[in-house]
This record gives sequence, C-alpha cells and structure tokens, in this order.
Amino acid sequence: MLKQFVGTVALAAVCIHAAAASLPRLEQRGASMQLIVDDKPYLILGGELHNSSASSAEYMAPIWPRLKQMNLNTVLSTVNWDMIEPEEGRFNFSSLDRQLDSARAQGMRLAVIWFGAYKNARSTYAPGWVRRDTTRFPRVSMNRGKPEFMSYEGAMPMAVLTPLSPQLQTAERRAFAAFLAHLKAVDPQHTVILIQVDNEVGMLGDSRDRSKLAQEAWDAQVPRALMNYLERHRSTLRPELLAIWNRQQFRRSGTWEQVFGKDAQAEEVFMAWAYASYVESVAQAGKKELALPMYANAWLGPQPGQPQAGDYPSGGPVARMMDVWKAAAPSISMLSPDIYVDDVKGALADFDRADNPVFVPEARFKTVNIFRAIGTHKALGWSIFGVEDLFPGKQLTQVYEVLGSMTDIILGAQERGMLHTVLLDRDDPVPASLAGYSMSIRGMTAQIKKMMFDAGVAAPTGASATGGGAAAPAPAKKDPTSFGFVIAGGPGEFFLVGQDFMVDFGRNGKLAEIDFVEEGRFTDGRWIPGRRLNGDELVMLLPAQSIGLIRVKLLEPGR
Repeated sequence: MLKQFVGTVALAAVCIHAAAASLPRLEQRGASMQLIVDDKPYLILGGELHNSSASSAEYMAPIWPRLKQMNLNTVLSTVNWDMIEPEEGRFNFSSLDRQLDSARAQGMRLAVIWFGAYKNARSTYAPGWVRRDTTRFPRVSMNRGKPEFMSYEGAMPMAVLTPLSPQLQTAERRAFAAFLAHLKAVDPQHTVILIQVDNEVGMLGDSRDRSKLAQEAWDAQVPRALMNYLERHRSTLRPELLAIWNRQQFRRSGTWEQVFGKDAQAEEVFMAWAYASYVESVAQAGKKELALPMYANAWLGPQPGQPQAGDYPSGGPVARMMDVWKAAAPSISMLSPDIYVDDVKGALADFDRADNPVFVPEARFKTVNIFRAIGTHKALGWSIFGVEDLFPGKQLTQVYEVLGSMTDIILGAQERGMLHTVLLDRDDPVPASLAGYSMSIRGMTAQIKKMMFDAGVAAPTGASATGGGAAAPAPAKKDPTSFGFVIAGGPGEFFLVGQDFMVDFGRNGKLAEIDFVEEGRFTDGRWIPGRRLNGDELVMLLPAQSIGLIRVKLLEPGR
C-alpha cells in the first residue's frame, strides 16, 4: 500500500511538473532570450486588432479567416474590464471564450491585452460602477496648462483614475485575478501565450497627479526599494534618470522633491513609480492564478511634438523611466514600445537591454522593421496595429509566410549566434563575417546598375528592373531597401532571406566559389528545394521588391 501511495505521489509530481513545463515562458537559450510555447521557441508574427473589434463575435466572424490567410500566428486581442465585470463581483467571460474558440478554429495563438483601469492614459474601460463612485475611486487632479492629445475645447471629459487609490488597486486586482483564473480553467492548451497588463499607462495633460492622495505621496519619503535599486544599478542607469538624480547630488533619502527636484522631470519619476507599482500589484494578483509572461507597453516619449512628460503619458514605461519600472514591477517580464515614430532604429535600441527582451506589440507596417527587430535585436516578435484593415495577398502575407515557415531555423540561428542581419542604407559593400566565412554584402539593384553603367548600358527602370510586376511604393530615403538575414546552416551552407541584396563569401583571405544555389521553402523545419539557379540568375538571387529565400552551397576545396 505504501509503495502504491509513493508511486501515485511520484506520478502526480511528474504530471504537475509536465504541466508547469508546458506553460508559455521566457527562457534564455544561448545568445538570445526566447518565448517558449509548447516547450519550443516561438516567434510572434502578429497583428493587433483595433480597440473595439474583439468586443463583438459577430463583427469578428469574417475577420478571423482573413487573419489566418495573412499568415499571422498570433493575434493581439482585448479583454475589457467593463465587459467582464459590468456589476461589481459578477463576472461574464463570454467575450473571452468566443475569442478562444475563434483563435483555435484558425490554429492561431492569442496575446491578450487587458484593458483595465488604464488605456492610453485614460480610464474609459473601467466599469461604470467604478467611474460613478468618485469617492471610493478618486480621479487625478491636474493643472491643465495645455490641451490634451486627441481632445479639443468643449469635448466631453474622459475619466482618469488615480493610480494611488488603494480601492482601485483592490478592485482591479480582483478582476484581473478572476480573468486569469477563468483562463486557466478554459485554456489548458495555452491558446493565450502572453498578457499585456493595461495599455499605455501614464498621465496626459500634466506631469503629475495633484490630487490629495498624490500630494501626500509626493511629500512622503521616496520608497526605500527605489533608492536601493538606484544605488545598486547606478553605473548602468539610463543617462536621463541618472542626470535627474545627479541634480540633487545623488541624495540617498528624502522626499521626492529632495531627491529628484520639483520640475516635470522629477514628477515623471514620481508618476513612473506610482503607475509601475500599480501595474505590479495587478500583475501579481493575476500570476497567482496563471503565471503567463506579462508585459507593459509604452506610448513613446519624448518624441517630436511631445517634448515633456504630460505631452506623452507621464509615468509610462518609456525608455528614460525603464529603471524605475524595473525596480517597481519585477512581475512584468518586458517593457515594450509601441512604435509609431520615424526613428524605429532608436526606439528598438532603447528597449533592447539584458533585462528587457524586445517585443513590439504595436507598429506601422514596414517590412524592413520586422527584419531589424528580429535580427538585430532578437525580438520575441512583431505586431502590426489595426491588422484587420489589411487584406490577404499583400506584402505582409508574403513576409509572414516566409518567416513563419522558418521560425525554427531563425530562432535556432539566434540561439547559436549564426544569424547576420542585412540592413543596407548605402551603395558601398558592407563587410561582415559568419560561421568562419567573410562576407561582402551589397545592394543587388545598385550593384547591377553599376555594372551596366560600367559596361556602357543603360539600366532598366521601374518594374522591368525587378523582374516584372508592379513597382512597390518608394520607401523613405532613411529606410534601407536592401535587407534580410544571412543564416549559417551546415558546413559551407547559407540561407539568404530578404530582398535586394547579394553576398560574396570568402575564407582564409580568398573568395569562395559557389557550388550551387537553389530556391526553396521550409516545411516542418525541412528544406524543400525549388529551382536550381545558375547562369544570369546567379547575379540576381533575391527579388528586388519582395521577399525571397535561397540556399547557397559553397564549393569545398578538394583534398
């Protein structure tokens, strides 16, 4: 009997461990932090729905098949606090259940955005019973020195609840925990792989809350947890935060004004601690029910036209406040930029830290930026906002088809350090190295035009220069037109994926010779060859205005 009991306990322990192992998680694998789903690395090729789309199953019914046809593997959809708890303590998860059913029917995963007390710095998704009770759930108070973003004189007000309210925190914790508990019960297969806690939190219209609760917190001592973090990480703090602290001679204690000053920059630090602490409390409550990876997204700032905290949401997880958020919200796995600024390169670099894997939940669609994020910054994934506005058959469909077929190859190469990102913004060849080979990487179209010019031949223009078809819209000058990945496979084997670039390989100071080149595709991680390229096509290996994939095998010297 004892042996049977011990055996049963051991089996139960194994089952529990197996269940825990299958929970989506972040894991360091070799040179990259990766999202692990079903115990395998997973690359999010995503799209985020418009704010209200997921609230109606009828509205979404024709959209789900389109998203599948566009080759998304992950949809970022929303769960709204006001819909799941319309009356205090009474929950209705039917909108979530319908999303789960629809995603499963299409074989897609979900990253769920929790629209709780905060969405784009406002509280319009808080339930009516919360917004009506301004005594129990007080609002922020602000000095309105400037018009708010996306508002106008005479506009009806939108609620903005203070994150310093213990009652609000308790109410949202309870709702978020109920949401995660329900998800645990109905989603054992982990259709949902990621959770966003609230949305673009922060305060618009002023640099800090000036309510009674906020003033009391401002006049109190800076929390010891924040001061300890700043002291431990002083050598690696963001320069903007370090400069703010330095103005007060790096004081180690005192009120917020004594430690950081009394201008908008100091007040942004104060609000960052307030919002991050609030989000941490909500995330903790949810993780007790279901410990999925969680992230917080940032409305970027400062940015052109929004130079000061309050022009963009003060206290949000922007790059300059990242250390404050890391100190206050350890349950948040990553702080993620919503990228609508022109400086995509800078935004990605700002959020790429050893303690912060890159994930882009909202962005405009530009193919080059997908390659930049995944290649240069080892991003967990990329998501286009308002994806239901796009249609199958366009460039996003092709990009996600090619990358989706080779995610195992890409993530394996990331892990081994065997992926080189091509981003050419000049005509001169760019030197690089990979897997013991030197590489000279050139823009294909630019090189062909140069060869024709040198030979006294006028280069073709327009669609004929790219092998037929309609010409793509001309990109902005700052965007590379030649981009992609070079991935090392076996000995002397390389995969080139992208558009409009060419590579000359060398080894030991000598140029290598091509053995053969073939087009093809990956199916279930296996290379399926297509055309064997030779002759003229050895110069034009990748398309100039769409995404291609080829395998290059170099000739090994005889023995």
